[in-house]
Amino acid sequence: MHYKALSDEQLAGRYLSGDTNAMTEIYERYVDKVYRLAYSKLRDHHDAQDLTSSVFLKLCTYLQQFRGNSKLSTWIFAVTSNACVDHIRRRKPQESIDREVAGKEGEPMGRQYADAAPGPEAVAENEDFRVYMMQLVQDLPDMQREILELRFIIGMSYQEISDELGIEMGTVKSRINRAVAGLREAYRRSEMKGVGM
Repeated sequence: MHYKALSDEQLAGRYLSGDTNAMTEIYERYVDKVYRLAYSKLRDHHDAQDLTSSVFLKLCTYLQQFRGNSKLSTWIFAVTSNACVDHIRRRKPQESIDREVAGKEGEPMGRQYADAAPGPEAVAENEDFRVYMMQLVQDLPDMQREILELRFIIGMSYQEISDELGIEMGTVKSRINRAVAGLREAYRRSEMKGVGM
C-alpha cells in the first residue's frame, strides 16, 4: 500500500481500523514539525524530544477523539501546544551553576575560570521574558495563536497555511498581521516592556 498518497484523515481512519503502519506514516509526516513547535516553547533539546515522543504516544492512544472538525495536522499541533503548556507548568526551577561552592574549610570558593555566559540574573530575565511572551501568544484568540505558530514556529509558507486551514491567502496575511499587532499592543501595555528586547 502507498501510504504517502493517503490524506492525513485517511491515515487516521486506517490506524483506527487496526493498520499500525498508518501511524508510522503520520509520525514521519509530523515528527519534525512537532519537535520544532515543542523546542520553540521549551528551549531544551531533551525536553522537546521527550515531549515529541509523548505527543505521538498520546496520538496512538487518543486518536479516536479526533472528530474531524479541523485537519488532523491542526489537531496534532494543538495537542503539542497543550502538552508544552502542561510541561512548563510542571517544570521545577533548576539549581544555578553559578552558586558558590564550599572549599576545604567550608568557606565559599570563587569560580576558577572566567565565564562568558550570561549571569543568572540575565538568564532568569530572558527566561521570564520568553515565558511571558509565550503566555501572550497563548492568550490570543485560537485562530491567531494557531496561525502564528504555523508561520513562525513550524515555518509554513503563507500558501501552506492557506491550504492547511482552508482559507484565502489574504485572510492568512491579515490574521497574521492582527495577531502580531495584538501581541505588540499587549507587550506595550505590559510591565515586561523593555525586558528581553
